[in-house]
Amino acid sequence: MDASKLWVTDAWVVLIDPIEMSIEEADRLAGEANRQQGAINQLMLAVDAADNSVAQAIQAAAGKHGWTNPSTNMFVPIPGLVAPTDQVPNPGTLLGLQQQLMVRAEDMAMTVRATERFEDDQGRHKILYMQDGSRQVITEWDPYRGSMPSMKLFETTVKHYDRGGKVISTSHSWEDLTGTKVFSTTWADGTTAYAEEWEDGYKTGRVTTPDGRTGDIPADSPFFSHPIETTIGGVLSGVDKYVDDGHGIPRISAAGAEKLGAGAKYGGPALAIGVGIYDVVVAEDKCVAGFSAAFGAAGGYAGGVLGAGASAPGGPAAVAGAAGGSMAGSWLFGWVGKKVGEVVCPAPTS
Repeated sequence: MDASKLWVTDAWVVLIDPIEMSIEEADRLAGEANRQQGAINQLMLAVDAADNSVAQAIQAAAGKHGWTNPSTNMFVPIPGLVAPTDQVPNPGTLLGLQQQLMVRAEDMAMTVRATERFEDDQGRHKILYMQDGSRQVITEWDPYRGSMPSMKLFETTVKHYDRGGKVISTSHSWEDLTGTKVFSTTWADGTTAYAEEWEDGYKTGRVTTPDGRTGDIPADSPFFSHPIETTIGGVLSGVDKYVDDGHGIPRISAAGAEKLGAGAKYGGPALAIGVGIYDVVVAEDKCVAGFSAAFGAAGGYAGGVLGAGASAPGGPAAVAGAAGGSMAGSWLFGWVGKKVGEVVCPAPTS
């Protein structure tokens, strides 16, 4: 496998090399990765069976000398006396196979396989084509593109499309002539996050769900000082922050994306903002705080796929098969918006 265009992670998940390639080659390699994963899984299961056999033989031999396993008489298992939990996806379970699929799908959705640049009368555009067939289109708008000059300065958008051309998210940032800075993101389900910062530094924000529920992000919220660009990586997030001049709302980083080429990682601002909002809101809830590391962008496998309910019933891993192979990764980006809406704008209880 080392001689091919595939590699294996520390969690024994087969991924595609981050290099320039056509969509046809990416599809071929995705199929090959699935086949190679099956071969590796057989080896993992064989090692697991051997470990279990040795453990059982040792316990059986010790039992002949009067030893009994004390964990069978305890309500709370003691570490070292019971089998350890899985540290990597277990291919012997359906959940483990789903987790392997999601790790690969997430990686393909964030790995650039090719880029394209062009300019027209609307502005400057850069397209990032991902291994899974999705694409992110970054546009720096020309303020003189219409019959009248635009009232928006530094206007930039990132539009994320899935393989079939359906919009997953749209992020938009600009500054008006009064110095007010604005950032908004709308996800596929219709959930919208909006942040605004006035010239005097006052900040406000809100999240609105498709059914009209609204949750405020107050001016003193940690979201405005949350290190989004370090939580999931500066270029990966596609987001800058006004850290140098004391401002706190994020903005789309077209300059950062300009440096991206084939093999780079890019999640986009919609992912960054969703992660940032969710992480702040649920920071005290240890059961879901792992969402800050979703998609393997921070914290690796254990913090990503196993955190945030991504593998829980109803979560992305539970429907990975229905999402369809490499399409699953891009689908997860839309799932972020749904989760943000749920936590910021909870539905009323009857």
